[in-house]
Amino acid sequence: MSGCNSGDGKLDAAVESWLKHDKNPTTRQEVLDDIANSSWDKLRRTMLHRLSFGTAGLRGRMGAGYKCMNDVVVLQTAQGLLSYLRKVCHQSQLQNGVVVGYDGRHNSERFAELTAKVFASASTPVHLFSRVCPTPYVAFATIMYGAAAGVMVTASHNPREDNGYKVYWGNGTQVIGPHDENILDEIRQCLDIPDEHWSVDGIRSHELVKDCSAEVIEKYNEYIRDSLHGDVLKQNRQSGIRCVYSAMHGVGYEYVLKAFAAADLEEPFSVAEQQNPDPDFPTVKFANPEEKECLQLSIQLAKERGVSLILVNDPDADRLAVAEYDQSKGSWKVFTGNEMGALLGWWMLWQHQQHSQDRDVYLLASFVSSKMLKAIVKGQGHFVETLTGFKWMGNTTLLLSQQDKKTLFAFEEAIGYMCGARVPDKDGVSAAVQVASLASHLHSKGLSLNGQLQALYREFGYHVSHNGYYVCHEPATIQRIFRRIRNYHGSGVYPKKVGSCEIVHLNDFTEGVKIPEKANGEAHLTVIGTGLDQDYTSGEMVAFRCHNGLSVTVRTSGTEPKLKFYTELVCDAPTEREQDDMKRKLEAMVQEFIEELLQPKENGLIG
Repeated sequence: MSGCNSGDGKLDAAVESWLKHDKNPTTRQEVLDDIANSSWDKLRRTMLHRLSFGTAGLRGRMGAGYKCMNDVVVLQTAQGLLSYLRKVCHQSQLQNGVVVGYDGRHNSERFAELTAKVFASASTPVHLFSRVCPTPYVAFATIMYGAAAGVMVTASHNPREDNGYKVYWGNGTQVIGPHDENILDEIRQCLDIPDEHWSVDGIRSHELVKDCSAEVIEKYNEYIRDSLHGDVLKQNRQSGIRCVYSAMHGVGYEYVLKAFAAADLEEPFSVAEQQNPDPDFPTVKFANPEEKECLQLSIQLAKERGVSLILVNDPDADRLAVAEYDQSKGSWKVFTGNEMGALLGWWMLWQHQQHSQDRDVYLLASFVSSKMLKAIVKGQGHFVETLTGFKWMGNTTLLLSQQDKKTLFAFEEAIGYMCGARVPDKDGVSAAVQVASLASHLHSKGLSLNGQLQALYREFGYHVSHNGYYVCHEPATIQRIFRRIRNYHGSGVYPKKVGSCEIVHLNDFTEGVKIPEKANGEAHLTVIGTGLDQDYTSGEMVAFRCHNGLSVTVRTSGTEPKLKFYTELVCDAPTEREQDDMKRKLEAMVQEFIEELLQPKENGLIG
C-alpha cells in the first residue's frame, strides 16, 4: 500500500485506485514520490478529474494521474471505446476493425500499441500503421476500411511535454456528442485493466493486427491525383515550380513527397534539420508553424535555393503554414490562416466551376474565422459556419453528403484546411498539394499568391484580422473575466460601447444570450450539425459585432490554458498602403477591447 494519508478521503481513494492499476514503473514512482513529498495539490489536480474530449480529443501533459496522458489512461480509454463500439456498432462494422496511427512524440508508439492490444485481445481486427503517420491518414483509412473507429495518438502542435488521443467515428470524423460523453461514461465502467493488456510484446505479429501503411499511402495518393483535374496536373508539370518544405520535426516529409509526386509537382527542397520526427522539437521553442520562429530555417533554405514559396506542416501534418517572397518589398509574407482560407476557398471553387455549372455546393468555416470566404461564395454556392474545431466541420460535411450535397472546402483560422470531402478533417498534406498547384496556376498567368489575394480584396473588400491569446492557468480568473463582461453596466447588462466602438450585436454562446435576439447574417442556423444549432458547452465564448465593421470574439481554448481573441475588420482598402492604415486602426481598436474587457495586467494574464 502507498500509505497515502492526505487528510482528504476522496484523494486517498483515487490515489490508491491508481496504484492498484498502474504497472508502469515510471508513472508509479512519480505518484509514490508525490506522496512522500506530500504534494497533495498536484495529486488533486492529476487524480480527481479525468481528461475529457475537447476540440481535438483527449490532450494533456504526459505524467501520472487520470488528468494526464499515460499508460493507465490510454488503456482505460481504449477499453471504454471498445465497450462502447460493441454496444452501438453493427457486428459487421466491428469485424472491419479499427484503425490506429501515431505521431513521433514521446510514448506515441507505445500508446498506439497498447490500444491495438486492447482491441486484438477482444478479437477485433486492428489496422495499425507500422510507422509514424499524418493525422488525416487515420481519418482517410477509417473510411477506406469501413472501420468502426479510428484512433490517432497525437498532441499535434502542443508543447513537447504533451500527448493526446484523437478518436474518429466510423464515418471518418472526430467524435462529437453524444458519442464523446458516452465514451467517457463507458471508460468509467472499464477501469480495471487485465494483466494481458499491459504487454505489447509481439503485438505487431498478432494475427488480427495488420500493417496498413503501404495500402493507405497508395490509396491516399490515388485520391490526391483524382482530386486534381487533368488541366491542373498538366500545369503542375509545365510550371516546374519548386518550394521549400518543412515537416517541423514531425511526420510529414515522406508523405508530402509522395503526394507531390502523385500531383505531378516538383519535389520540394526539405529543411534537413526539421525533416525527421524528433519528439523534443530541438530547433524551435514551440513546434507550431503559426509561430514566426518556426519558419526561420525554411526562409534561410529558400534564400539559398532561390525559391519563393514555403510550405510548413505542424508535427502531425494536419495543418499548413504558407509563406511567399514578395519581390517588390524584398521580404517574406507569411499568410494567416484567414488569408489562406480565402485563397484556397477561391481556388477550390474556381476548379469546380471549370467543369461544372452546379452551384449547390458548400464551403465551410468556423465561427471565429474570417467572413471573407462568405463574400467570395455569395451567389456561387453556400457558406456555412460551425463551432470552432474541425470535428464540427467534418460532421457537417458528412451530414450534407447524406443529403447529396457537395462540400468543396472548409477551413479554420488556425491554419487548418479541408480541401474536398474525402478526408472530413483538416489535412496539411492535401492542403500543401493544393497550395502548390494554385501557385503553379498563378505562375502561368504571371501572378503570385499575394497578387491573387490583393485581387480578391479589390473584388470582395479588405478583410483584416488581428488574433492572439493570453495564457491563464487559473479557472477562477477566467470566470471573473466573463462574469464582469456579463455584468458590465450592472447585473445582467453587457457592454454597449468599448473604446470608440459601439456594439450593435452581441452573442454570449455560453449563456445563450443574444442582443438583439435576431440579427442578420446567421445563415449557419439553417444547416444542422454545425454545433451552432445547440447549446454551447465548450467553455466560454462571447462575440461582439460593432457599428464600424469590427467583429471580436473571445473564447477559452478547448486544448490549452489559453484565453483567445479573434477579430476582423471589413472595409474598403484597395491599396496596400490603405491596408496598412486599416491594420493599424484594427490593432488600436483591439487593444481597447483587451484593456477594457480582458484586463491582462489586473488579471495576471501572460501575453
